[in-house]
Amino acid sequence: MLAAGLFAGTAAGPAVAAGTAPAGKPVSLISYNVCGASSTCKSSAADEDVWADEALQKVPDLGATDVVMLQELCAGQYEKLMQKLGAGYSGHFAAKVSSTGCNQWSTTATPTTESTQLGQAVILRTSAGVVGSFVQVVANDTRLAVCAKGPVAGRHTLACSVHLSASTAAGDMHELFGHIEANAGGAAVILGGDFNARPDVVDPTVGPGRPVTGPLVEADAGTKTPTAGWNTATKTYTAKFDHAFFSSEDFETPSASVADVQLAGTKDHALLRAKAVTRAPVDGDLTGDGRPDLLAVRKDGTLRLYPGTGAGRFGSPQLIGSGGWLGAVVSHRGDWTGDGREDVVARIGDNLWVYPNVGGGTLGERVAVPNRETGWTGTVPLAAGDLDGDGQCDLVVKSASGSRLWLHRGGTPATGPSLPRAAIELLPTEGDWADHDVLTPGDVTENPAETGDENMADLWARNRTTGELKEFRSKGAAGLAAPQTIGGDTWTAAQRPLAVSLGDADADGRADLWVTTKYDATTATGGDLWFRPGTTDIFGTPVRVGEGGWAYIQSLA
Repeated sequence: MLAAGLFAGTAAGPAVAAGTAPAGKPVSLISYNVCGASSTCKSSAADEDVWADEALQKVPDLGATDVVMLQELCAGQYEKLMQKLGAGYSGHFAAKVSSTGCNQWSTTATPTTESTQLGQAVILRTSAGVVGSFVQVVANDTRLAVCAKGPVAGRHTLACSVHLSASTAAGDMHELFGHIEANAGGAAVILGGDFNARPDVVDPTVGPGRPVTGPLVEADAGTKTPTAGWNTATKTYTAKFDHAFFSSEDFETPSASVADVQLAGTKDHALLRAKAVTRAPVDGDLTGDGRPDLLAVRKDGTLRLYPGTGAGRFGSPQLIGSGGWLGAVVSHRGDWTGDGREDVVARIGDNLWVYPNVGGGTLGERVAVPNRETGWTGTVPLAAGDLDGDGQCDLVVKSASGSRLWLHRGGTPATGPSLPRAAIELLPTEGDWADHDVLTPGDVTENPAETGDENMADLWARNRTTGELKEFRSKGAAGLAAPQTIGGDTWTAAQRPLAVSLGDADADGRADLWVTTKYDATTATGGDLWFRPGTTDIFGTPVRVGEGGWAYIQSLA
């Protein structure tokens, strides 16, 4: 009986369509053990300058690859290759040993200690520079995991090239993943190199603790084409030593191929090419699985994440804030830190904070958003997505009095979360917003390309007294269009205490709605969470997706 009458009286409204998420960006990788110093790998190249030219000639896509990982590389080779690649690339080279074999690349009569350094390099296609570091994988080993942090296809990424010893590769993986875990800091992860081990030994799921930012997926897990152990009789490589991995939370559809490129006098390793696509952000998705997630501030002051499982339902809650959240205004929509993940915005007291999503919905150290002169006390600031269509996250703020609604346009996240421009008042003639809950469904325009508001987020507003739900479509920096009624008179706050939209949860291209029901202490009924899917012209049949306990929630986001 309750289900049938939950949304009775809903008025027919316009089509409700969630905007299509932007497509992901392709990412390319080359990993190659160049065998730069071994006596068996003497090259025909006269010096490092000739070698660098030969590398660019034999590997023509080297100058158009996002991540280049080179093992057994001499310092002189690295320096010349970076000169040839030019200003569009930044890299990091590190070594623990010197090798007289590197003398073959020296153009000086007496090679210096620096020129004989034998190590590894990670090179990123970016002119923004990298923050690099190298870590020793095993205490008694001279081989390294060389890592560089920087932007890869617009995604803040930790790229690591590894060279493990054949005798200890399986054990080294545990230590390697400990280092990556400690240094990733929420960045996407790309891992490649010469592992001196078979794919069944190189198992990135066995690393210590929580996976870095979700499990790493091997790009060529299906083919396992050999890359090392050249057999002169059969003229084939016989062993699979070289691998490429991508963090599955940040990248999708990985693949790889092998090329027999010889940059040394003797065949040693084949060149491994890999590629993937950055996962396009999905509105409301905090865990990185492509489904919107729900945040709940409980009345005990904790913050919980309910991971979306599809069709408007949620998995078991995860405690992501242990205390101090009571009274906070919490929202999540958009990437405020520039790492490709949706972040959490919270007004706590007089301060506005961005809590970076460091992977899987886990929150990192909060960052202050510069205060307005009057502060944020009493206001209701909501991360609403990109309302003005400039590609940056925006904030919608209901004034402390509740009578006015403002748009604070966000700036580029390169220098941290910011609201650098003057606020714009949204529909100043609409009236008092004090008795309205503002909801953030994303872009609900059905044909955004035709109407000229493509990828601009829109708003819903629920009148807490009358229960009426209105839709306000974005006009960019010009504000909001006149409202249209899309929901009916039974959605009053007295009967439906909390209402929220996370965007499209059932993957039908239309924004959806969730409400809680009033708890009746006398009958011990209610306090449930209900899902109402968006349809072409009216919200669909309600589905109970949370039974009991929702009366203990202060707010949903």
